Amino acid sequence: MTTPFAPLSEDEFHELDQFLLYDVDTEEGMTLDMVDGFLHALAVGPTTVHPKRWLPKIWGTKEMMPPMAPIEQLNHILGLVMRHFNSIIAGLEDDPRLVSPSWSTMTYDGDEREYDDAETWAYGFVEGMRLCWNDWQPLLSTPQGQAWFKPIALLGEDDFSMDQDELTKTPAMRAELALQIPQAVLDMHAHWLPLRLAVYQREVAKSMQPKVGRNEPCPCGSGKKFKKCCGAGGDLH
Repeated sequence: MTTPFAPLSEDEFHELDQFLLYDVDTEEGMTLDMVDGFLHALAVGPTTVHPKRWLPKIWGTKEMMPPMAPIEQLNHILGLVMRHFNSIIAGLEDDPRLVSPSWSTMTYDGDEREYDDAETWAYGFVEGMRLCWNDWQPLLSTPQGQAWFKPIALLGEDDFSMDQDELTKTPAMRAELALQIPQAVLDMHAHWLPLRLAVYQREVAKSMQPKVGRNEPCPCGSGKKFKKCCGAGGDLH
């Protein structure tokens, strides 16, 4: 039985790829390698973004699902996207941590070698960051964070630096930048993990707090009724 965290099979990757290429009738929809970069940014970043905010970005619409195809197919495709996202998170929680970005390779006339082509993947990663761009700034304002972001930005942003064209002018140079991305993603994940754990633990603690009736004594110890104290929407005690 397939679990919600099981990695997609080769056939399922192909099915999702074909759906994104041919069944999503929007010019703004993402390709599979762009989706992979996008989901990696969401998985490692400082903020948990709800699927209702990021799923429309994949389809290039304002809706959770693209407005075409039978509902059974849409639910199946949604399941593939969520499973892929979950498998990325599961890899980051493994010991040792694992990140396996998925992008294509390219060959060029007169050159028999294949080169990693991570530009679309990197663009997707940057798009994922933009959903909570301000939250990323404490990292991007540091020399270490800038070094981690640099290979992704050089491939995924149009105007990242003055020397961008020089640093990305050959397939070999772009492929070398691609090779730096997996470790950069792991480093970003490690940087933000304590923050994400703290937020998660705070939410768990909040959900475990007993409910207080509006006419019961306020738990802050003021002696007032809850509705006249912390429950009034003013300052917490």
